Amino acid sequence: MKKNILLILCSLFFSIAKANNLQIGTPTLPSSTTIEFTVQWDNAWKVASGPSNHDAVWIFVKYQNCTDNIWRHVDLSTTAIDHTIGGSQLTVETVNDAKGVFLKLNTTSITNIASATIRLKFASLVDAAYNYKVFGIEMVNIPAGNFVIGDGASGYTFSGITITEGIQSAGLGASSVYQVSGYGSTSPLPATFPLGWNSFYCMKYEISQEQFAAYLNTLTYNLQLNKTANSPASAVGTLAIAGTTNCRNGIRIQTVGVSNNVPAVYGCDLNNNGTFDETDDGQSIACNWLSWKDLTAYLDWSALRPMTEFEFEKVCRGSTAALANEYAWGSTVLLQAHSNALTNSGQSSEVSTASGVGLCAYGANNTNFGPLRCGFAPRTATSRVEAGASFYGVMDMSGNVSEQCAGGYNFNYSTFTNTCGDGELSVLGEANIMGWPATGGGNGGGAVMRGGDWLQGWDHLRVSTRQNMTTNFNNSRSSVCGGRGVR
Repeated sequence: MKKNILLILCSLFFSIAKANNLQIGTPTLPSSTTIEFTVQWDNAWKVASGPSNHDAVWIFVKYQNCTDNIWRHVDLSTTAIDHTIGGSQLTVETVNDAKGVFLKLNTTSITNIASATIRLKFASLVDAAYNYKVFGIEMVNIPAGNFVIGDGASGYTFSGITITEGIQSAGLGASSVYQVSGYGSTSPLPATFPLGWNSFYCMKYEISQEQFAAYLNTLTYNLQLNKTANSPASAVGTLAIAGTTNCRNGIRIQTVGVSNNVPAVYGCDLNNNGTFDETDDGQSIACNWLSWKDLTAYLDWSALRPMTEFEFEKVCRGSTAALANEYAWGSTVLLQAHSNALTNSGQSSEVSTASGVGLCAYGANNTNFGPLRCGFAPRTATSRVEAGASFYGVMDMSGNVSEQCAGGYNFNYSTFTNTCGDGELSVLGEANIMGWPATGGGNGGGAVMRGGDWLQGWDHLRVSTRQNMTTNFNNSRSSVCGGRGVR
């Protein structure tokens, strides 16, 4: 059991973007039904206007028993008073499926959470001798409300439909979903389809390389074999998911796995010097090379779900009227950032040498380049347009890596609901939630790339453009594809 004790005592934290310094402390088990840890993050906010919403941290827990060493998801109590939050800054929001909780500010404020002690109650008894890991993902609340999909100008756009409470409650007819070029749903959308009117949470940032490595490190050897580009038994330093020209993806094998037995340990080594997780090893860079199956496996594992095309446009545009050819920051102004013009390259403080309105990682036109740090554009006192922020404060919805959304050409939208992942994967390491598209790409695959990326041109960045409608490159791993989830 010594190995288990060491795992329990190790520091368990990662951040989505170190700009907000999300840290989760070492978990302890005060009783057989509770787990305790500390959490801190900077720039937590809850505002009453422009818009009225807040950020939060999605917390979920995994455990590993002493028999098969498989990491499994822990269900948490769905009764808020069962959980204890130290201090007066934070409150807990439970979810009906028990897969985690949201931590958010208790009152209207913009502040730093220096260190709050969190005690969560398990939904059922769990052995205190097991190993535990606590994970956190920064999220943004997207309030319920009317919004417009389609600007009538961008490529393959929807035709300016206003989504209202009535439409969400009744569903949307197929004739309304088809746009000018005919690349839409093959059937009406039922009321269960997430059109985006209802309130939901969206990841504040794209999945980072540190996050994806942490996910790989909870998989068995055989699951790692199915979910990486190279065998987990490969040599130290072998890339996990990237191609030979890794395009700034530095996830590599840190400890070699043993075939059919001991999984590999993955870490970040962007500078490829053999020393892992140094300050300039790219932990906070957006994770590219994610296929649709990679993304959905991560989202199922973290008890989130894919966003829909409709939700993508709401997160970007909010309740404002559509502006022809607008980007996620509500303007047509655009300023290029790319990975060979950086300050503090690979660090948690990485920024572009360029600064100004509409700053966005796009149009590199060079396959030796790659994505930038998640949320690289905001600086002290930057406006929405300077920070590249969406209406609700979600970052990098235009550029950096392509967002993968449920939808696209000839997709039967009626099969998709708002069901979130259950924290458990199939025997092959795939998402196994009924109704989620099994494959990506065009031609009815079920997933479409939105928002553009570090390589493509300005026309792909627009909120309403659907120019990747018939492409299939997210069926396999691509240097431009990443993503995020919602709940």
